[in-house]
Amino acid sequence: MNENLPYIVKFNVFLTMFDKDYLEKIKIEKEKWEEKLKESKERDVKFVTDSEIPIKRLYTPLDVKGDYLDTVNFPGQEPFTRGVYPSMYRGRLWTMRLFSGHGTPEETNLRWKYLYENGETGFSAAVDALTFNGIDPTNPDGAPEVGTSGVPLYCIDSLFALTEDIPIDKISVALVVEPFTSAPVCAMYFNMAKMRGYDLKNLMGTTQNDILTMTVGYIPYKNSPPNHLLRVACDFIEWTVAQKNVPLWHPINFTGYNYREGGIDAVQELGFVFASACSHIDNLIERGWKADDFVGRLAFHLAAHKDFFEEIAKYRAARRIWYKLMKDRYEVKNPKNLGFKFHVQTAGSSLTAQLPLINIVRTAIQGLEANLGGCQSLHTNSYDEAICLPSEQAALVALRTQQVIADETRITNTIDPLAGSYYVEWLTDEVEERVWNYMDKIQKVGSIDKALSTGWLYKEMRDAFHKRRTRMEKGEEIMLGINKYKVPYDTVTDVFRTSQTAIDIEVNRINKLKARRDNAKLEKILDKLRIVCEKEENVMPIIMEATKEGATVGEICDIYREIWGIWEPPLSI
Repeated sequence: MNENLPYIVKFNVFLTMFDKDYLEKIKIEKEKWEEKLKESKERDVKFVTDSEIPIKRLYTPLDVKGDYLDTVNFPGQEPFTRGVYPSMYRGRLWTMRLFSGHGTPEETNLRWKYLYENGETGFSAAVDALTFNGIDPTNPDGAPEVGTSGVPLYCIDSLFALTEDIPIDKISVALVVEPFTSAPVCAMYFNMAKMRGYDLKNLMGTTQNDILTMTVGYIPYKNSPPNHLLRVACDFIEWTVAQKNVPLWHPINFTGYNYREGGIDAVQELGFVFASACSHIDNLIERGWKADDFVGRLAFHLAAHKDFFEEIAKYRAARRIWYKLMKDRYEVKNPKNLGFKFHVQTAGSSLTAQLPLINIVRTAIQGLEANLGGCQSLHTNSYDEAICLPSEQAALVALRTQQVIADETRITNTIDPLAGSYYVEWLTDEVEERVWNYMDKIQKVGSIDKALSTGWLYKEMRDAFHKRRTRMEKGEEIMLGINKYKVPYDTVTDVFRTSQTAIDIEVNRINKLKARRDNAKLEKILDKLRIVCEKEENVMPIIMEATKEGATVGEICDIYREIWGIWEPPLSI
């Protein structure tokens, strides 16, 4: 008896399912089934995805296109539809990384330690509005906002306090800063690491450094024009990775999550992300680099939103799109540089201040989307985030949510378990096709900085927001507690309050730094920075020198403003 008979039988059945004659038989039987279905009533709702892709009542082998090895293949093999690594979660679980940042660096340090002791496997520093916009706490324009929306990181002393007794050589740190402040904040971090004896060539971490987060994800305050933001973002990529100063660092994190929070859909999210990535790659190629010199360290941060299957299809489609971009457009040779590695964050915009404990359920489902979609890193939102910054209890519940998925559900037993679903495979193809079409639309406008400066991206965001709001008002998009089973705003959940003394602590920190530094020496270095900015040379070497000597984020960004001017975004309302 042939020992391989069971395999042969199964393999032949698989082929028969997609045989032309058998597909015709399925078509005939499906028509009979649909005839019977006419007697059944369906609910009076639109059966569409969040991206308004019409969904049929049933999917069969008739809906699956292409050859398995060409379009799906095995995990770790081109086009990476099923995952970037051969073993995926059977080899290593995703990194559990929660955004943390509030009050002062010391308080954030304590939160990091608390989460680390409870199983967090990656740190992330969400900065406050002043750090985000390059303003020191001594500036009256932003003083009331010190530490209210994230951790204040205004000078190198802040980075020492943030990382006190943290094993940054063993666990990666994500610095959530954008192009306007990524160079000074990260230069402070790198100088701090060097002073503590760490080798930058072994340092692991990520910088957000995302031009779209700074512009369409938030409303910037006194930032420089998009063409300069794009260039300084690429300066950082060039200095860290291409020039191999910090080769294991992820110098940019294209953060589709933040644009998605503004109302755009899954197709637009990937369109924005990939169009922006291409503009950065093109800029670095114009400088004389090859894509293989840096694309392997580019990172991505996507949303996990409310449409369960569309989000999973989005992740699978994203890997395929990135592979094709790298292989066909940029002629990448190194196989390790073809894989699309990404972090996922559950949707903050899906959380409600009404019935906040229901947010735990929403977050768990969205976290499951991310894991079934093969993410490399995950942030699960805290249930109180529609009300305040996460409390310690809420942050622990968010972490435990990931740990329940990892340790109790057994979804990690097999790789890409939804592959082969007629619906999921069809939807993956459909999302991919629509993303390519949307990218063509963006490309006609120009590079990503031009799409910003012309106001085109703002109009896309405006239209998407109005469309989503209309759907909410009509009840076509449901949010429990808001437009179905309405309840009052929650007044029971404890509101986490940031430190009222943060501003005094941070002003004192800055004053102490300025009192001990060599101000005459620093002023000469800052003059050199002015010249570098005027010549549009790479700013990183001189900013490393300046922050080592005690330059603050505000002092460096004020030079950007002085030389490059201040940009007023062409907002659309």
